[in-house]
Amino acid sequence: MPDFFDVIKSRRTVRAFTREAVSAKDLQELIDLAVLAPTGMNAQPWAFTVVTNRETLAQLDAMVLEMLRTSEQTRAFREGGMAALFNDPAYSIFYGAPALIVISGNIQAPIASIDCQLAAENLFLAAHAKGLGSCYMGFLLMMGANERVRTLLRIPAGHAMMAAAVVGHPEKLPDGPPQRNAPRIEWVR
Repeated sequence: MPDFFDVIKSRRTVRAFTREAVSAKDLQELIDLAVLAPTGMNAQPWAFTVVTNRETLAQLDAMVLEMLRTSEQTRAFREGGMAALFNDPAYSIFYGAPALIVISGNIQAPIASIDCQLAAENLFLAAHAKGLGSCYMGFLLMMGANERVRTLLRIPAGHAMMAAAVVGHPEKLPDGPPQRNAPRIEWVR
């Protein structure tokens, strides 16, 4: 098992995956580690959906791409230079990953979105520690109110999508550490 600090320092977003499936055991372990994240008042407001069905992934991909290509909500992305990417027939928002994990949160829990994001971070770090790659799926979350998406993902009643990630075996890893600006720190002593 790699050193915890090395895991944090070396984790990268992966956008190229092999077609090799991720085992159900590994996916279960990622979720088991995700739920060890802290939650406000120990609410644990989450539910997880794991999608490994290629047809379902293709349906979701097509729906999200249609939204990205046409929605008023995503016009800024298109005008910002991403239109060519969204219209590229080879582009998939899931990057060919064999698994998608969606974390939905109970909408009655006041800080469910925060709790679910903390669980997602545990999932990303656990995936990397196991030699798997992951990528946050923000574009999918933009479809959270779409009933067809909710149905495909079996989002429980009273829950909303709060975080999502694809997981798979990396085809290649990004080079070097990501560019990070120095943090702004205000010390109050």
